[in-house]
Amino acid sequence: MNPKQEKIIIFSLLLISILSFFSFGLYRLGQFETTDEHLWKYDRIPQYWEAIKEKDWQKTYINDKPGVTVALISGIGLIFEPDPRANQYLPAKSALENKLFEHYNYQQSEITNFRFRLPILIFSTLSLLAFFYLAYRAFNSYRTALFVTLLLATNPILLGISQIINPDSFFWIFGGLSTLAYLALLNTRERKFLIACGALTGLALLSKYTAFILFAFFIFSAFGKIVFQDRKSALKTDWKIILNYIFEIAIIFIISIAVFSILLPAVFTNPDYLFKGISQFLNLKIIFSGLIFTSAIATLIAWKKDIIGQLTANLSKQKKILLYISLILFSFLIAISLFNVWTGQKIAPVSQLRDLAYINEPKEFNFKPLLDKKDISIFDNAKLYLMETYPFIFSISPILILLTFFITFKGFKKEIKKNNYIFFAITIFIIFYIFSTLLAHIVTNARYSIILYPFMAIFGALAIEELLTFLNLKKTKHYLAAFIFLLLLGLFSFWKTKPFYFSYTSPLLPASYTIHDSWGHGSYEAAMYLNSLPGASDLIIWSNSDTVCRFFKGKCLKSRKIDLALVKPDYFVISKRGALKEKNHFILENNPDKQKDAQYYFKNLDTNYVWQIIINNRKDNFVKIVKFEN
Repeated sequence: MNPKQEKIIIFSLLLISILSFFSFGLYRLGQFETTDEHLWKYDRIPQYWEAIKEKDWQKTYINDKPGVTVALISGIGLIFEPDPRANQYLPAKSALENKLFEHYNYQQSEITNFRFRLPILIFSTLSLLAFFYLAYRAFNSYRTALFVTLLLATNPILLGISQIINPDSFFWIFGGLSTLAYLALLNTRERKFLIACGALTGLALLSKYTAFILFAFFIFSAFGKIVFQDRKSALKTDWKIILNYIFEIAIIFIISIAVFSILLPAVFTNPDYLFKGISQFLNLKIIFSGLIFTSAIATLIAWKKDIIGQLTANLSKQKKILLYISLILFSFLIAISLFNVWTGQKIAPVSQLRDLAYINEPKEFNFKPLLDKKDISIFDNAKLYLMETYPFIFSISPILILLTFFITFKGFKKEIKKNNYIFFAITIFIIFYIFSTLLAHIVTNARYSIILYPFMAIFGALAIEELLTFLNLKKTKHYLAAFIFLLLLGLFSFWKTKPFYFSYTSPLLPASYTIHDSWGHGSYEAAMYLNSLPGASDLIIWSNSDTVCRFFKGKCLKSRKIDLALVKPDYFVISKRGALKEKNHFILENNPDKQKDAQYYFKNLDTNYVWQIIINNRKDNFVKIVKFEN
């Protein structure tokens, strides 16, 4: 097969993967609701565009994420629905009804969702072309670029987040693209990739302040590029080369801040909106330490001009050890996570820790009574690190885990042919990212780990190349077989998890565990069941989440305090989250039957329900409907 024919096949498969991503994403696009989406549709997105129109720059700060990219892309929905707030509710029939009930315009909810989500899905789909191009420029290979794109386009988590109005829907895109742009810069030394990386990093920051952590990857990559070269070249490294890398990262920072400020003009009225993001990663201690370190390096250079070359050469001598250490740490993290869940979580009760954190309020990072955060040992911190790792490890494909073990084996044998510095940078970055969430006291989930999936796609693509080389499968037909296998495997995952793509869980996780807790999935189905009942329009329900209410014909109680002297519910709708947090349980006031209080319903939830949905066959990820017993 000649190069032209191979290119045609590669672009054909690229097109198929992109169309598949869009087609599966389009399926039931409006027929679910996730927590907090209503804040974006009805408040934050309109606020941003109203502020731009009125030149009220202060009001362009719409959220503490800051989530501006959500307004920029999803805001296209305002063209078709200029005032979504006006369509949110049905009019109340009386003052009492208005006080007691939420009565949503259930027929409009699906339409509004579709209008504001479709731009996100289209943008996510088109971004795959940008991933392909930047991957090609980063690795000089259409084959590698297709592997990267296939691993992204067939990832159920990424497809699922691309259906949701949320800053993370754009964080993975711009964060992933800025990563590839920087790798393309290192590979080609073309200035356009420096500018592209800066602009994309700025857009990533506009999605989430967390994007500042990308600079850690740029530093790891630059360090790897310097160290992972032959000893002779390493000896030629001088302060000018080091300064050039530092200068490039500084330029990326400046461009990103410029893009951030232009699209979030509230920065010009209150610079704290910018410093707020920077302060999450840089404080006076870090800056002061950096200045001391820089001064020490400058002194060394002044004293001995060739010291950089000598240091680099010595590090280059140990580059295979550095690579192997990074790979073994990552593989060990995966292996211990697998062993932990396969042995009933005896090493670290990660599921229990996560549940306790939610019960005690996630922001408090409180695991009582299992752990007291005031008296945590090094072993307790190791358990918490495994807890932070848990959602990410078990939301990636088993293929990527096997490829990680394979590359680690190759690293041990010192037989990795190329891209050593990228393997090093990615593994160190993932370990560092998870560690930073632990330091920040953030209980992670798949959404909070969203930036790591593009990194794993790059890692996986390069690992597949190494595997095919190892097996001596270098012909076009072998690559074609690998492409088709990945595509079919991904489509099978989509088919198996639809429509709950974002609730994808690795088959390596035992069925008794879950890494998700509904986050709105299953609410539409619960509402459809209730709507199918006789007299559905007159039914009254209480739900721990209003995600059900937005598709329900009847009435939803506003308060969790239910005065039975005023109103009697027909059903309770309870998800795993709702069952966990006792302080959010409903309270039955003026209850004539004291034995059947709220705890009666929650304690018997395993068996006492009239309808349930188990998300993706994970019994701990559910939505249940319980009938009120008069």
